[in-house]
Amino acid sequence: MSLARIRIRCRPSQRSKKLHGLLSTTVFTIAFIMLQIMPASAGEAWFDLKLPDNHQRRSDANRAAYLSPDLASLPLALPADANADAALNGTAVYSYLRDIVAITLEHQPAGQKYRGRIAGNAAEQATADYLADQMRAFGLTDVHTETVQGGRQWWPEDWQVTLIGDSAYGNGTTDYTFTSAFPAVQLEAGAMDVQDLEAELVYVGLGRPVDLLAHDLSGKIAVVHSVLQSDPFFQSARGHIEKIVQAGAIAVITVVDGPGNHQYALEQVGSDEAPCFLLGGHDGRFLEAAIAAAGKEQPLRARISMRASVRESWLGKNVLGLVPGRSDEYLLITAHLDGYFEGANDNAGGLAAMLALAQYFSDPDRIPPERNLLFVGTSAHHEFSDGAKAFINDHPEIVAKAVLVLNIEHPSSLLSYFRGPLKMSRGTVPGQLVTTNSQGWRTLTISNGNERVLSFFQAAAARYGVVIEGTVNRRPNGDAYDFFKARIPVVQLMDANLWFHSSGDQLDTISPAGLERTTRLFADVINGIDDASATELGRRKRK
Repeated sequence: MSLARIRIRCRPSQRSKKLHGLLSTTVFTIAFIMLQIMPASAGEAWFDLKLPDNHQRRSDANRAAYLSPDLASLPLALPADANADAALNGTAVYSYLRDIVAITLEHQPAGQKYRGRIAGNAAEQATADYLADQMRAFGLTDVHTETVQGGRQWWPEDWQVTLIGDSAYGNGTTDYTFTSAFPAVQLEAGAMDVQDLEAELVYVGLGRPVDLLAHDLSGKIAVVHSVLQSDPFFQSARGHIEKIVQAGAIAVITVVDGPGNHQYALEQVGSDEAPCFLLGGHDGRFLEAAIAAAGKEQPLRARISMRASVRESWLGKNVLGLVPGRSDEYLLITAHLDGYFEGANDNAGGLAAMLALAQYFSDPDRIPPERNLLFVGTSAHHEFSDGAKAFINDHPEIVAKAVLVLNIEHPSSLLSYFRGPLKMSRGTVPGQLVTTNSQGWRTLTISNGNERVLSFFQAAAARYGVVIEGTVNRRPNGDAYDFFKARIPVVQLMDANLWFHSSGDQLDTISPAGLERTTRLFADVINGIDDASATELGRRKRK
């Protein structure tokens, strides 16, 4: 007879009732505690969680809205008196953009993981040559390239971030390697060779000092959640990683809470003392869910490898082309050549706009400008602005006569944002890339706060429907900062979008109409600046 069929027929005593009640309560309490401390392993691999690849189909469908939206991108309705010059047409500008991205992809060495138009590499140099060829075809004068001698260059060669599997996490659980892992960019770091570093993972929330209080990070790999505010430049982990390493972490993994599973090449989210990586959205959310499912009593472990070298020097190119003016003064129009991954908006879009402006202002049927318009494509913005520094050092006579620098950088992308997963009473709504039919907003910098220059932007923005933040910045960044230090007034208009420094910065995020809006705005601003005196522009003559 099985125990399941035994029946107790005697009437229990009061004492036995109490003992039975106590025993039942004790068994329930023990079972409850065991459920809390045991990992929530189901029968399937990785706690029954969906692996990142299983989310890709939905991501691809969301991203397809860029090219096939239900609501088309807002068209550009030109004012009746607007110049209909074909050089500024969105289709023409977009063709340069497409060419530059194609050049970038064509010149990527097989198997190279650190990719894009990186300072001095074949893709950046080929882009400089392409710009020079286009400028010559347009009829610009004195078109040439100039060698840029770069200094030390940090170069990540190989890396891997793997979540270590265990049968306790479900049947068939094996190691999972994150395909989106990308090293935090550490331009001033030394060489690093870390192989098969294995340690426990500790989740530290947003990674702020208050988030570290309850954690012992010594000898562990910290996992940080980074919120886009509203883009990867303004993301919440920026500036906090060094403190996490100082607290004892031997490596840091930052989860970028964005759409899809893209790679990010970001600065100020790493440390010179420990390997640090960023994960794309799908990989990151899977890692966070796995950490929660494993529980505190059986923390997950990861294995990390990282090899980075330092190149002592490199050679790049600046490219220059001139539209001669009627005076000896200069207006410089600059755009940087380099960019991470495809770098469509940053900065193939800026280069495309600069080419369109070069063609427009070099038209022999136009009245020559008052000032010399010098178009300059600069190398190595993403290093230490070596190209801008080289130009300033090599051309003191031009710098002395330059009334203003117009820097063109990531000029236009479609406004989009990531709406993260939302838990509701009936379930969780998956995260989603949301695209719109308009361009993103831009930030405007006028280094000397000149109101005349501001009026040119105000009029052109209203004319072409360009949305700009209401507050004007005074301190330029990137290449523009070096010109600012050279005491030349600098203006720049740029958007900081969802795909900043990521593998998601592709052609589909940019519309011809958006590029045309910005390029026409720049043309109007250049015309206004050319008509104003140096005094009106706030340029002080050097003694």
